[in-house]
Amino acid sequence: MLSSISVEGITYHATDEPLQLLGILRRHLDPTLPNAVTLRPDEVLSLKSWLIDHAERMTPGKAIWIEESNDGLTYRVVAAIGKTEAGNTIVWHQPLPWPFGFHNESKLL
Repeated sequence: MLSSISVEGITYHATDEPLQLLGILRRHLDPTLPNAVTLRPDEVLSLKSWLIDHAERMTPGKAIWIEESNDGLTYRVVAAIGKTEAGNTIVWHQPLPWPFGFHNESKLL
């Protein structure tokens, strides 16, 4: 596992905020994003390992995620980390099967 990853001149480490690291993973997964990046396989594995470490320290039943919307009203989760109610650690992104006990869409109220 790498001790750091450099993305566009910024160096990231395992101790960086999980939402920030999740954002880097999201930018790698979707080449259509205006700020998309391409990570090497060893960088992706390190990043996922860091996210697993963060998820393992979370309280069961808690998660953080990144959502996207095409219409500004319906939001779809595109990447997430957390723990199930049973305490299973999750690092999720498409095309992996949805792991949580709720639907991965929300509506703006």
